[in-house]
Amino acid sequence: MNERDQNTPAVDSDLQQTSTQAVNAGRRKIATGGVAGAGVLLSVTSRSAFGTSVWGTCTGSEIASGNLSNAGTPRPCGCSPGYWKSSNQNGSALWDNVSIFSPYLKSAKFNTVFGCAFYASGNVTLQQAVDQTTSALGSWCPSNKVNSMRNVAFHAVAALLNAQFYGDRFPFSDMQTATGVITVFRNAFTSGTSALTTQFSDRFKSFYSSYPNLWCNGSQESSIQV
Repeated sequence: MNERDQNTPAVDSDLQQTSTQAVNAGRRKIATGGVAGAGVLLSVTSRSAFGTSVWGTCTGSEIASGNLSNAGTPRPCGCSPGYWKSSNQNGSALWDNVSIFSPYLKSAKFNTVFGCAFYASGNVTLQQAVDQTTSALGSWCPSNKVNSMRNVAFHAVAALLNAQFYGDRFPFSDMQTATGVITVFRNAFTSGTSALTTQFSDRFKSFYSSYPNLWCNGSQESSIQV
């Protein structure tokens, strides 16, 4: 069977509006926090500039922890997909922070967020996707690709959350915002399973294998699940 999607869904007309609302909400939080008085409104993707006590924390102290490369620059930050599973108490609790992750909360529908009919049911949530508790994909997916596409969704949700949490500290220039992750996913989806595998499973597995002691939410993630 041709792996190219033969049933390309219509673009979710609410997607851009939802993303814009999320950015605007983030900017309002920044303004009310007193940053606006400095005359510069930092973008939501630059959260790490606010320090280590708020959004996008990599370590308690970059220098003291030794979280620097040989060149003296901060190492990239991100949590592995397994960190966000409901079975991981730390990741699950972090994801419950509405101020950071709205509108990409556990109960958000995967198909709605990513703007495509990836799952056969539109009721599959982001949490179910990252937990890999469902395998019912749309008719676009060949039966021998179901497991690999479930892994793609696993990585896609993790990328979405990492982009929302870390912004420009997440080391993928095209996926440093939630909108960027969604765009990459949708473009790959229209090209078929090979593109999805390349952009998500292969790309992220390579990244996580390069950083076995990845910093995640203030400490080194000791059990990376990819």
